Amino acid sequence: MRPQAVRPAALLLAAASLLAAPGCAVIHGAFVYTCDRVMDTADMMDFGVSVTPRLSLSAYACLLGLGGLGGGTVDGYFAGIGGSRVGVFRHYHSNVGLILYAYEVSGWGTFDLNDRETLARRRRGPIAWLFFPGSDKCEGGG
Repeated sequence: MRPQAVRPAALLLAAASLLAAPGCAVIHGAFVYTCDRVMDTADMMDFGVSVTPRLSLSAYACLLGLGGLGGGTVDGYFAGIGGSRVGVFRHYHSNVGLILYAYEVSGWGTFDLNDRETLARRRRGPIAWLFFPGSDKCEGGG
């Protein structure tokens, strides 16, 4: 074999070794871990701005899933982190919360207000746990 032919092969082998090195795997792992944490955050909170074609008022706090306080209805678009999504997308919610009982209806992304199966519905709080067992889980789509 000629020495000139060995150099490109050696360089190619060295480049392949560097790409497969454990250091690159650590960087890839850190990137995947960070992406997973961003998605976890999207599952845990809703934070953003809603824009609606008509005036909508809503002031509602979920109280960590143990109940709710406030109420309102919004039918428009949401920009931020919400509904396990990040970005700008269609959003609907209609909520009422009286601390001991809360009823929430929401739709994120693709949904039809006339089709209950495309909307997520939840009852929360001690009254819901006593009179509607299992209703703290999401019913419908969403």
